[in-house]
Amino acid sequence: MTKRKIAFLFSGQGSQYFQMGRDLYEQNLTFRTWMERMDRLAQQRLGTSVVAALYGANGKAEPFDAIRLTHPAIFMVEFALAKTLIELGIEPDCTLGASLGTFAALAIAGNWSMEDALTSVLQQALLIESDCPKGGMIAVLDKPKLYEDSPFLQARSVIAGRNFAAHFVLALPEHNLPAVERFLSRAGVVHQAVPVQYPFHTPWIEPMRDRLIEASGIGRLRLSGMPMYCCANGGVLTEISAAYLWQVARKEIAFMRTIAAMEASGPFDYVDLSPSGTLSTFLKYLLPKEMSFRVLNVMAPFGRDSERIASVLALLQPNSRLVSTAVEG
Repeated sequence: MTKRKIAFLFSGQGSQYFQMGRDLYEQNLTFRTWMERMDRLAQQRLGTSVVAALYGANGKAEPFDAIRLTHPAIFMVEFALAKTLIELGIEPDCTLGASLGTFAALAIAGNWSMEDALTSVLQQALLIESDCPKGGMIAVLDKPKLYEDSPFLQARSVIAGRNFAAHFVLALPEHNLPAVERFLSRAGVVHQAVPVQYPFHTPWIEPMRDRLIEASGIGRLRLSGMPMYCCANGGVLTEISAAYLWQVARKEIAFMRTIAAMEASGPFDYVDLSPSGTLSTFLKYLLPKEMSFRVLNVMAPFGRDSERIASVLALLQPNSRLVSTAVEG
């Protein structure tokens, strides 16, 4: 029997919420150590603590969409979570990055350091905040044909990602949001606004191209020995151009195509490190039902992340003993 490889999956904007990872921050020393190390670096640039904002008084249901905080928070939580699993003996054979999740996927694959990746995340966030036109994204539970057959939607929005056969994401300028949401509601289409304030993966961010490339800090990126699958190009990353991180922000998120490429070289155990378990949900629709056991998520808005880590360890390292990493005091 072919041994299944382990893939670490990282999602981007829209998967965040206040208090994400709070359980691990309070109970797991490895996770907390990495979070605080990265927070010190972020404070130097932002002048404020990402950790304090993330684990402050705000509840999980409150909007968390200020990009200068959400950009680094997503990266920090995903990177710290990956390091926690690696410390416990769950080593990835490859990584996958979707949109902003590409930064963590690159760092965990060894393509650049955590410090360089976080610096690039912060630079991008501050530039987007100062220069990018406001907008939004809408998750649509329907086939992309709905968009392809609708001149109304095509004139006001762009498909930013295709996640499975009956799920895609629209991105659009702020002034088009009310009309598109009314259109979907009147058509009886299930949809949900994604908690982002900018129209990523669309022509509306094109004016930022040169500034985003300049701010990316891509010069220190190098291909490593670990495969990294990228949802900007729909397959394994084979070269890193000067415009690569711009393409990650601009091009459609080809999640379906990327998973198809991975499956052609599999089999894999997919470990979803997104804060909300979003990618594992998509995978359960993409993979045959009998393969659903190969999809594992570690974090969710419902908490109990430490228990999920123990379950993942039991499945992937059945002969291992869970090492105590509790935070004292």
